[in-house]
Amino acid sequence: MTKTIAIVVGVVMLLVLLLFSMTYTVSFHEVAIKTRFGELNQDSIVREAGLKFRLPLFADQVKLYDTRLQLRESPLELVQTRDEQQVMVKAFLMWRINTEGNGPLDFHGSYADVREANDAMIDQFRTALRSGISRFTFDELAGSQTKLKDAEQAVSDTMLAMTGKTGVKPVTVGISQLILSPKTTIAVLQRMQATRKSLSDAERIQGGAAAQEIRSRAEKEAMKIRAFAEQRAAEIRTKGEEAAAAILAEMGQERELAVFLQWIDAMDASLGENTTLVIPTSFQPFNLMNLQTPVNETGFPLPSAQVPPSSVQANPSSGTPSTSAPETTPGGGR
Repeated sequence: MTKTIAIVVGVVMLLVLLLFSMTYTVSFHEVAIKTRFGELNQDSIVREAGLKFRLPLFADQVKLYDTRLQLRESPLELVQTRDEQQVMVKAFLMWRINTEGNGPLDFHGSYADVREANDAMIDQFRTALRSGISRFTFDELAGSQTKLKDAEQAVSDTMLAMTGKTGVKPVTVGISQLILSPKTTIAVLQRMQATRKSLSDAERIQGGAAAQEIRSRAEKEAMKIRAFAEQRAAEIRTKGEEAAAAILAEMGQERELAVFLQWIDAMDASLGENTTLVIPTSFQPFNLMNLQTPVNETGFPLPSAQVPPSSVQANPSSGTPSTSAPETTPGGGR
């Protein structure tokens, strides 16, 4: 009985082992390569995840590969740019197994596993990095009009060309560090200084030309305004002279009235401020302030020195003849 149980248990274990050898599992992040008696074909690629079956024992061999992103980072690499400047570049590469077409078969034929691919990838990546960066000048990599994205794409394209038949698919290439060597730093600073000087000289020349243009335009405008103003002033002056001539002609008809009005204006101007005048009233126009001022035959007041003997008349306010004004009379002030 004991022997029978042992046989049954042995048979069951053998069946379990046989069943285990006939199944395998593919995860969602894996791709499987199944070989039958060591031969590969299109059906050897298993992309769908889940439980799969195979022939027992050594008839079918299955190898699983991780299809998730892999990261490789290059050490600081001395690279010469297109303008012969040396820079230290550090970059990273993210890649995965190409699951499209015959990509898994190519990877299976090129590498034993993902770790071996990572080890082999670093040399290819350094070569692609030097090749891609050397297509650009330093200013294009680090200047204000940087083309760093284009440089990263160039490295990625070079890497894709190098790994096209190995089942490796570069996904992302990034430059994480860009360091200048001391020699390059001095050369770059000198070139930047020369560039800034050229820009400043160009701006200065352009500004001088613009300033000259503005001055010329302003002078032309000023000449136009000045010519218009002079023409307008001449017109106004002509009209004023015409009006003055008419007024003078009118005043010539009444000379004594014109003199009298000028005396009034002169007194108003001289007494326009707080003033104190001590002056004889025999002088015009202050003879108007003396009520004893003699008048001529028309009643026009005259200074004493201008009264002709035959024209002396009595002042209406006093009723007595006046031959001369007092020699000195204090003038009024405000």
